[in-house]
Amino acid sequence: MSDPILSVRDLRVRFGTKRGVAEVVNGISYDLHAGETLSIVGESGSGKSVSVLALMRLLAEPPAAIAGSVLLHGRDLLKASHRDMRSVRGKDLAMIFQDPMTSLNPVRTVGYQLSESMSLHLGLTADSARRRAIELLDMVGIPSPDVRIDEYPHQLSGGMRQRVMIAMGLSCDPDVLIADEPTTALDVTTQAQITDLVAELQQRIGMAVIWITHDLGVVAGIADRVIVMYGGRFMEEAGVNDLYAAPNHPYTDGLLGSLPMPGADRPEKLVTIPGLPPDPVAMPPGCPFAPRCVHSDASRCHIEVPVFEPDRARHLVACHYPLQVTA
Repeated sequence: MSDPILSVRDLRVRFGTKRGVAEVVNGISYDLHAGETLSIVGESGSGKSVSVLALMRLLAEPPAAIAGSVLLHGRDLLKASHRDMRSVRGKDLAMIFQDPMTSLNPVRTVGYQLSESMSLHLGLTADSARRRAIELLDMVGIPSPDVRIDEYPHQLSGGMRQRVMIAMGLSCDPDVLIADEPTTALDVTTQAQITDLVAELQQRIGMAVIWITHDLGVVAGIADRVIVMYGGRFMEEAGVNDLYAAPNHPYTDGLLGSLPMPGADRPEKLVTIPGLPPDPVAMPPGCPFAPRCVHSDASRCHIEVPVFEPDRARHLVACHYPLQVTA
């Protein structure tokens, strides 16, 4: 196995609030290799988006306090200056944000916003950047790209705006592309088109992808490896086929059980996970999922935090009583 492009170690993110310190990300670690698609899944509030915003250095410090290390080609981004980070974002490490309508500048044309990063990072002239922008819009499947390039975000549909965001992310051929729930607000047909597009472009360019989502149904068709996140911690890590075939953590099992399966012999009601995600200002002792887990043991699960050690060679689970072992 080649050396990882991106190596995250013991990443922690805390926010100072009026109620106290919010522990949003609690010591996560993982590696990402060239051409690999890693999906991080979990409920809203589990810390997925904050974790990638932290490695992009897009969180204001303060109120955020970030610790750990994020090595991109061996260089620690958490120690880089803001000037250095501006040269990394978009060129080596790019991101597709969750809501393109709030991420795109409403008073700038699509062409201006696409050309800006290419002029900055690649040194292209205005004419060259415009030609490249039209090529990118065509590559992501936007019709009449020579016309759309002079339009504003509000003139495009939701699917088209998301494609513009993808084009912006790919404009400088990044080594790592982070997609933060890029299909959440889209209809299922457009979702399928976007996921297929990212997979096709990934094969063409050879970049690595981190796909953030709460939808395990989307993950099945795009990911090589899946990490399940809850309460700011990693609960389980495995290859996508292993995870779906034999989930080891009760939380993963609950997420999979809540998926509708057309044509399958299933009960009338979907499985639900009782309770709510933990309050990051008042995290419960022990396993963060213990208060909602039907398998929890008060003498251990509510006291002792289960250990999760990253290792690509094994199916990993942070649980005192893994389902497969218990079975």
